Amino acid sequence: MIKKMNAKKMIVLVGLMMGMILAFTACQAKPAEPQTVKVGTLAGPTGMGMAEMIVNGVDLGENVTTEFTVAGAPDQLTASVISGEFQLAALPSNLGAVLFNKTEGQVVLGSVNTLGVLYIVADETAGVASIADLKGKTIVASGQGSTPEYVLNYLLEKNGLTPGVDVTINYVAEHSEAVTQLAAGQATIAMIPEPFVTTITTKKPNIKIAVDMSEAWEAASNGSQLQMTTLVVNKEWAEANPEVLKKFMEAYEASIDSVNENPAEGAKNIVAAGIMTDATLAEKAIPNCNIVFIPVKEAQQSLNEYYTILAGFEPKAVGGKVPGEEFYVLGK
Repeated sequence: MIKKMNAKKMIVLVGLMMGMILAFTACQAKPAEPQTVKVGTLAGPTGMGMAEMIVNGVDLGENVTTEFTVAGAPDQLTASVISGEFQLAALPSNLGAVLFNKTEGQVVLGSVNTLGVLYIVADETAGVASIADLKGKTIVASGQGSTPEYVLNYLLEKNGLTPGVDVTINYVAEHSEAVTQLAAGQATIAMIPEPFVTTITTKKPNIKIAVDMSEAWEAASNGSQLQMTTLVVNKEWAEANPEVLKKFMEAYEASIDSVNENPAEGAKNIVAAGIMTDATLAEKAIPNCNIVFIPVKEAQQSLNEYYTILAGFEPKAVGGKVPGEEFYVLGK
């Protein structure tokens, strides 16, 4: 009877051990399901910080590949961001707000990647060294009906100037048109972004940077930063792939640091990635492009103030309303 009981106990014990082994095996981390992370960015300063990643690749973990798309204009990316085809995209900050509102919170902030790239350039004889110096002047500018116009108007008003009254602003359709007018002597003052600033100051040494609009913004806004482009993220994908997102952000920050610390090498990568075509121009422009990596939590206050100011000029500029806390959910 005792022997029979021992045998039964042995069978039960073996069964328990086998069950534990099977349970332990089942709990082991399974290889990640194969996925391709699709990332969109723009030619010009918006995409510069991503150049090293595009050229050299990025390791996001086992079974994860990355596909980058460099577009010439934001509207070439927006449909894919809205649909979720692109998991991440570097876009103008105000478009990030528009997409957040349009998707009812499914597109959220990942980071800020450039500050202001707008500058007032002027002939050295024009007598312009500040926004206040624009009183009574005529300037040519691009970006009417969009963020450059709102930024300019805000800074003029903060300096006691009324656009169209104290300052005459002749808007042109393309940044290149403003450069052409400066080069031809048809204009002596202009508001343009990089790399067009470097193009004209290289071509005509008498044209100088007169006002850094990022510095002027901070002075007018109690230190708030002019955060003009962001990386947005598909919220559902981010919540399902926190480790992949973390690795991407770490690689992105390293890529941005690399471009800023070594502009010569960064310029080569920028051209190789299809972000610009001229490495010499890119290298000269990099210091003025204010390429940064600002995490969500650190970016929120300045970005919210920027959105509030834009909405004051035109609510449609941010998609009808300033994004709420959910836009910053990845920083919580």
